[in-house]
Amino acid sequence: MDSIISSAMQRALDRPKGKVDWSQSPYRDVKNEKNAVGDFGEYVYEGWCNKEGDLAEIVRKYHDVKTVTKKTEVKTAFQNKSGTFFFNQIYYHNPETGEEKDWDTLAFVFVWPHRVEVWECNRPENPDEEFGKNNGYCWNKSSPNSLSKIWTKVYEWAE
Repeated sequence: MDSIISSAMQRALDRPKGKVDWSQSPYRDVKNEKNAVGDFGEYVYEGWCNKEGDLAEIVRKYHDVKTVTKKTEVKTAFQNKSGTFFFNQIYYHNPETGEEKDWDTLAFVFVWPHRVEVWECNRPENPDEEFGKNNGYCWNKSSPNSLSKIWTKVYEWAE
């Protein structure tokens, strides 16, 4: 192999480790599979709703999970290298059609290397007060403790 290429590969892989160690996490494989992250959160939320007796199904159209009592948009974030959680693409309208999305509940699924928490709230009436903007609305903080008072923790599991 060319020395420039092999040096570049080694330098790219020999980078400082982040603050968060996922090496022993049971969620590591899900975290590393980009498309699995959102699915994981939806399955956790669906499972919690079913356990609570609010029969749920994943629909992924205008909202992610429909139950007997609510239509929920589910967002999932794994703790990133800097120790924060980034939830994005929170849409009130379909970005392609402009049609209003019909969810009435928003759920955030926080995933640490050895813990999962689900927080939910009714659809915020003033999203500019709750969220930042980045590809729709977003939320980027180090802990669910930074959520506003409209949020409620509904599920927690720790290893």
